[in-house]
Amino acid sequence: MGTVPLNQLVKEKNAEVEWKAFELRPEGMEPPKMPDGYYEQAKKNVQMMAEQYGLEMHWNDKSKHSRRALEGAKFAEKNGRAHEYHEAVFKAQFQQNKNINDIDTLAQIASDLGLDEEDFRQALESREYEQEVLADHEEAQQIGITAVPCFVSGNRGVMGAQPYEALVKLVEEN
Repeated sequence: MGTVPLNQLVKEKNAEVEWKAFELRPEGMEPPKMPDGYYEQAKKNVQMMAEQYGLEMHWNDKSKHSRRALEGAKFAEKNGRAHEYHEAVFKAQFQQNKNINDIDTLAQIASDLGLDEEDFRQALESREYEQEVLADHEEAQQIGITAVPCFVSGNRGVMGAQPYEALVKLVEEN
């Protein structure tokens, strides 16, 4: 579930994983008005994807934005806990129905992972990593990324949830 296939890919194919920030809905943008039935279909799509890939995943209406979570990921990365942090945020978003843009929620995740909660909270409140998140987002736009997750190896990439075999093929071809 979550990043487990990535951990397997790292181990089996000696792949290196570098997490980059990407906001589907950048902070400050309100969700656009969607046609009738859009959200019902989106919820069904999440459920179908969860079943297809054997994930526990549920629709979450609480998180409209993710910039704080992405900034927290930069802190976790600097402290050697990037993979664990991403897994915990995935669980918070898709399994625990939490708001992943809430500092208290994220500080609890950081603390649970053994990160210094006070330093983590200070980094989010001061927006210490915001420019790094914005730079990642700009890079993604420049190379044409429009969806998450996106996996890039060499000069090729695939967007959206992928079966493990597709990731292996991507790594082996580059």
